[in-house]
Amino acid sequence: MAKAMAVEDVNYSEEQDFASSNLNGVIPVRKRPPAQLYSRSMSSGLDFLDMLRLQKRCDQNGEDWVNVCEELGDHDSEYAKEELAKGHTVTARYFFFAAAAVYRIGQYGLQTITDEKMRIYHKMDDSFAEAAKLYEPAMKQVKIPYKDYDMEGWLIVPKDIPEKCPIVLMIPGATGFKEEYMQQSQNMIDRGMAVLLMDGPGQGTTLYFNNGYLEVEVEKAYSKMIDYIVEDGRFGKIGICGGSTGGYYVPRAAATDKRIHACVMNAGSYYPKEICNNFPAYHHKFALLCGVSDDEMNELWKKMTLEGLACQIDCSLLIVHGDQDPTFSLEGVKRVYTESPSKDKEIVVYPGAGHCSCGIENESYQKMADWLSERLK
Repeated sequence: MAKAMAVEDVNYSEEQDFASSNLNGVIPVRKRPPAQLYSRSMSSGLDFLDMLRLQKRCDQNGEDWVNVCEELGDHDSEYAKEELAKGHTVTARYFFFAAAAVYRIGQYGLQTITDEKMRIYHKMDDSFAEAAKLYEPAMKQVKIPYKDYDMEGWLIVPKDIPEKCPIVLMIPGATGFKEEYMQQSQNMIDRGMAVLLMDGPGQGTTLYFNNGYLEVEVEKAYSKMIDYIVEDGRFGKIGICGGSTGGYYVPRAAATDKRIHACVMNAGSYYPKEICNNFPAYHHKFALLCGVSDDEMNELWKKMTLEGLACQIDCSLLIVHGDQDPTFSLEGVKRVYTESPSKDKEIVVYPGAGHCSCGIENESYQKMADWLSERLK
């Protein structure tokens, strides 16, 4: 197995809430969030030249990360509109996606729901939606009712969709959300599979726009998504893929919904509270995702585990992990692998790779797509 290259020398440290770092109403220069390594950002769609501009202006010259990202996103979005007016739809689509990608990493460090965060988040959402219209065929915006709110996402199908097309339900984690997973979705599309790319409870637009909070039994929400897939009538075998905290959510679904034929855990966890071992600030962050107080979060953590569930995962199972992951332990996912009774299970550990295979995303993302294609097609 190839070893991850040391692309960047960036320390993993607690995520700083930009909003809470204000001093007497004065916002200090905000730096690149530690989790937003450039390999991660580019693997989720950041334009190469935008990356170089960010390196020069923010990392070298000390400009404000949020402001520069928003400026670059505005430029990409305006250029996309100009090209669209000329009939250059492919160019416009590319730059709308590029705008969404740089807006996404710009608001990433804004953990508190401020006017600034929501302004940039709406720009990201709008840019992605414009790109989605120009996709071939156009993506379908999806709103799936659940409890008292809608879960939002996109249904993406191949250009020549085959009969009983296999489909992958793609689930993000606690911070990246659905737009970050578009590149991974494209890997599935390239292999003739459809994708339902969703923000579930506690994620993205479902959370920020619709007040859909994370819950312990999140797999119930995913079963509603699978209902949507089945009711469409065009799709065959169903896979599910989740990254980071999503890599903890999806095995819960695979254990409880037997309509799932294959499950991919990318940098997941057996007991997600372990994230607080290295990053204590995530206790409060998860309380926000769940819509509870910090004290109430202590009780929820006790219920967030795959104990009693990992032993029910009997579909095909792929676990992908980096051996230098500072967020979720290798020991935890090995426990999932051991307890799962699946007769078709595999664990791939990338030496030197960080969280979500950081540093070797090119290999790991292709591996996951190939593995799902072989099980679903």
